[in-house]
Amino acid sequence: MKPHELRLAQQHTRNRCYLQNLDGFINSPRFMSVPPKDQQLILRQAQVMSDLDHVLTARMKSLNLPV
Repeated sequence: MKPHELRLAQQHTRNRCYLQNLDGFINSPRFMSVPPKDQQLILRQAQVMSDLDHVLTARMKSLNLPV
């Protein structure tokens, strides 16, 4: 892998891992103890990270990298 491809794959892996952890928190009972304003921000963060996952996946596919 070229250096920029490796960085892309690493970013994709980190983002996906963080998103999975965030989704786990959102689906846990603890999430309901967070103030509503913060819940909205966390949900927005998860949406943005999901969008980033789609972009990174598309870039990797365009470079014929395994996803």
